[in-house]
Amino acid sequence: MLEILVLHEAAGLFETEGVQLPGTECDYQFSRSGNRPTHGRLYSPSYPSVYPNNVRCSYHFHARPKDRVKVVFEEIFLQKGDVSCLRRADIIKVFDGRDTEAPTIAMLCNELTGYEVLSTGPSLLLQFTANSATPGQGFAATYHFQPPPDSTAAGETLQTNIEMYIKILNVLY
Repeated sequence: MLEILVLHEAAGLFETEGVQLPGTECDYQFSRSGNRPTHGRLYSPSYPSVYPNNVRCSYHFHARPKDRVKVVFEEIFLQKGDVSCLRRADIIKVFDGRDTEAPTIAMLCNELTGYEVLSTGPSLLLQFTANSATPGQGFAATYHFQPPPDSTAAGETLQTNIEMYIKILNVLY
């Protein structure tokens, strides 16, 4: 009984924290609205075990209008090959927008750790394609919806600095 509980808890460790799109094997949506979390985790299928071949997974991120999306790839273990990702059977492509027509901001392959991408706007699409005969372990990543810099706090800091400067000038003169 304890063995089953431990296996169940271990299986929950590598669950993607988005909403799986109905009728898809591995497409997820991550939205920043209402009380939804501002950050979470995502994984390739079957991570940390070997991912299936002939699969394409899309991870759609939608933040609030002025927010940006940051994805940090903690580990990427795809099929090994040469340095170029251009003709790879297993690849992660990151698009700076809602779909594959948006500019590509990253093409990731082979093995990497700690790689970060940041969108320029509120949408980001991550597409994982696996077509090799010898798949790898996949990837583990985190996401974070980042609000714009707080202009109120920046204004208060500037005001405080000006007041301190005036006090210094008054003491000197």
